[in-house]
Amino acid sequence: MNHRELSKEIIQLTGGQENITQAWHCITRLRFNVREQNKVQLEQIKALDGVLGAQFQNDQFQVVIGNQVAAVYEQIENQMKQSGISRPETDAPRSKGINAVLDTISGIFTPILPAIVGTGMLKGILALLVTLGVIQENSGEYQVLSSIANAAFYFLPFLLALSSARKFKVNEYIALTLAGTLLYPTILNAYLANQLEPIRFLSLPVSIVNYTQSVIPIILGVWLLSYVHRWVDRFIPGPVKVIFTSMIVLVITVPILLIAIGPLGNYMGIYLEMGTSWLFAHSGPLTGIILGGLMPLIVMTGMHYAFFPGTLQNLSKLGYDVLLLPINLITNMSQAGAVTAVFLKTKDKRMRSIALSSGISALLGITEPALYGVTLKLKKPFYASLIGGAAGGGFITAVGLKCFGFAVPGLLSLPLYIGPNGGMSNFWYALIGIGISFSVSFVVTLLLKWDEPNARNSSVSDSIQTLTEKEQDTATAFSQEPVTPVTVHSIEDKKGEVFSPLTGELVPLAELPDQTFAEEMTGKGIAIRPQDGRVTAPFDGTVTLVAKSKHAIMLTSSSGIDILIHVGLNSVSLKGKYFDVKVVAGQEVKKGDLLLEFDMDGIQGAGIDLVTPVIVTNTPDYLDVVPVQVKGVIPMNELLLLTVR
Repeated sequence: MNHRELSKEIIQLTGGQENITQAWHCITRLRFNVREQNKVQLEQIKALDGVLGAQFQNDQFQVVIGNQVAAVYEQIENQMKQSGISRPETDAPRSKGINAVLDTISGIFTPILPAIVGTGMLKGILALLVTLGVIQENSGEYQVLSSIANAAFYFLPFLLALSSARKFKVNEYIALTLAGTLLYPTILNAYLANQLEPIRFLSLPVSIVNYTQSVIPIILGVWLLSYVHRWVDRFIPGPVKVIFTSMIVLVITVPILLIAIGPLGNYMGIYLEMGTSWLFAHSGPLTGIILGGLMPLIVMTGMHYAFFPGTLQNLSKLGYDVLLLPINLITNMSQAGAVTAVFLKTKDKRMRSIALSSGISALLGITEPALYGVTLKLKKPFYASLIGGAAGGGFITAVGLKCFGFAVPGLLSLPLYIGPNGGMSNFWYALIGIGISFSVSFVVTLLLKWDEPNARNSSVSDSIQTLTEKEQDTATAFSQEPVTPVTVHSIEDKKGEVFSPLTGELVPLAELPDQTFAEEMTGKGIAIRPQDGRVTAPFDGTVTLVAKSKHAIMLTSSSGIDILIHVGLNSVSLKGKYFDVKVVAGQEVKKGDLLLEFDMDGIQGAGIDLVTPVIVTNTPDYLDVVPVQVKGVIPMNELLLLTVR
């Protein structure tokens, strides 16, 4: 599926554009705020080719794409712009409590990541070039490149003003003007000149603070701006809004920002720095062990965004980070170690291919393909990666590993661990921490045993026990009577159950005259020759498609089994005559609910063979699809098929 097709499917299955109130993306995930979560078809999105996973976290709907997320998001953005659908935001559900905080932080910091990651990487490359003697710090080349590397952090309030305005739904240009007042030379020059006496505004003191590289003041300022703007805008007549609204809003907001909010935010940043220093001074390795072991879970829930303000504050004020970036580097390498072991140990070709590609991505700092495609799927390697992350995290916090720039935590970010004066001890600590994390995760994964979900055996007997001779004889003897389903052993929780949607005689697909079904081109299953003109739901799930000619229905179970029920062969030629559909696409159904009624005599009178294939259309997702019985008459709602993982 190409990016355009994938984006269309995601939008449709998310409830359509009218259900999406906001969309953005991070390094690997599409992120949505939606009006109604029950309109999002989660399992269908997970099943899309190109989607690694999907989940609701912190009142966000997240679709894990991996390395191609930017290209998919671009197509989503284009389609939403082209539609011209106006989506008023007033009826969008609001997050509450900690979810609201995390949703806000994520929405503000995610859009600016390309700028701070790109310039952060350049900063690391410059440090490496200086250490190798390729470039001199007093050279013109270094000065130009250094200005690029530091620009995003120096003018960080501008970047945060833009993304905060989009998150708080206020005019972006007024927000940028607000940031400009924080960085205006009047205050900045006073700070650089060590001016102790504050500037006075209506006798109130305006603190002399350096807001370059600051994080919290501008976010709080734009948040205040959003409320002031809405309040002022209500009282200004339409013809003069463009003249007076922005002026009044700025005259109200800027003094409050400079007198109260700015200094408050600055002190909050200072205390964040002090809190981080205290944490490492008093608990050191224990903090690293806990965070290193839990970071993959923290990232999965989106809680890592809570560290972003502190991380950027540390980088801007201290010049380095000792928490999020070093810990993430170590845990990313532990994921790489686990999937590398899977690559060497697995016998399944598809899993080997996924492990190889996701292992390379993890080494570069992108772990979602490894996490969702390999370790979580196999479970034991995921546990091994947590152990490796804890081991490496304990070491790097014991030695006080520092990261001197913001970048995706992978091997390419290693130059950021070179000291500002070319010191290499911190760099060697980073390499040792990577080695510990990767090695522990790798070895533990090799020692553990896990089930091969995609390994295919030559016969069904490797997955379930074959029928005993007595059971086979019984089935044959009562071939014209309803038969009791065969007892199935040794499948445990790996089986998915499909119950019979009709009452009728069982017919193997191979015996059908239609080669599409007989050769299992559409998937494995079995056919039923109906004795009753009713079709019911074979499981709890959702109706995904109703044919225009009403002769076929597709459903998806709550566990992800896709079923096609095709009443009659070549029955599409009847153009809906003799069929009465009782459901619509998107409708949720319970096992046994009536889906369709049909006139058996009318259909057979038209020369149509009524034999009805029941097909698992996503057969490749399973180890096998096994009919529980292949002969006899099966009653409606009796166990019909098992999908085996």
